[in-house]
Amino acid sequence: MVRLVYTGAMPSPKTSPSVPDAVPDAVLADHLEFREVRVRRAFEAVCDQIRQQLLAGDLRPGDRLPGEREMAEQFNVSRGVVRESIRSLESMGVVEARTGVAGGVFIRGSTPKGMTQAMSDMVSLGQMPIGVVTETRIEMTCMAIRLACARATEAELDAIEQDVEAIAERFRRGDAPRSGRALGEFYRLIACATHNELIVMLIDSLSEVMRNLLARIDPQPHPDMIVMRRKVLRHMRARDAQQACAAMTVHLQHVTDYLESQNRSKAGAVRQG
Repeated sequence: MVRLVYTGAMPSPKTSPSVPDAVPDAVLADHLEFREVRVRRAFEAVCDQIRQQLLAGDLRPGDRLPGEREMAEQFNVSRGVVRESIRSLESMGVVEARTGVAGGVFIRGSTPKGMTQAMSDMVSLGQMPIGVVTETRIEMTCMAIRLACARATEAELDAIEQDVEAIAERFRRGDAPRSGRALGEFYRLIACATHNELIVMLIDSLSEVMRNLLARIDPQPHPDMIVMRRKVLRHMRARDAQQACAAMTVHLQHVTDYLESQNRSKAGAVRQG
């Protein structure tokens, strides 16, 4: 088991040497502006150590952290500080708490949860316009398409086709999927075909934010989506990134325009009410 030892700076009881009021023959830098020095909170130091051990490879996805009491002893902090650290790490998607006999706090695998939450919060608070999210999604998706056209295996392209046809079959049965997660698998498969883990995380994160935005207006899936997806895939099989990106951009821009118009209508209705 990895031993976690608190190494955060603690306030020293010793009095620091006094700073002389003036230094002969020195020019005073009176243009400088200093900020108040604040003592670092213990839970932040605990979080930093756990992240550092992840970066160093001492902790890996799936590893179980010591229990709350043991961590408090190793870090020489209270159990409340340990709980606050775990909550912070969990909100960032670094760890996950599992219940049951084999439960505990475990290191998560690669996840965009923290990034998704940060973007969702910024959009909800009005700190990030919806247009910024949709523009970024279009650019990131086109980047993924370009890389996938160069790197995707035939098996990966077959997987994308299977997903497209599975959704098409549901439309034919009159059972069009309303779940954003089911509809978003298409984008995830394209991202996976880039063989770039960071792009997969970014696409997943942007897709989740878009799902949350669309859930507010609860749109009805349109069968034209299948036409677009088949067109994109056809160009990808031909390794024609430019045409595939063009088809995807037109579709995502339509989604963007619809989302923004619905949000404007909703905002107008609220003002009138």
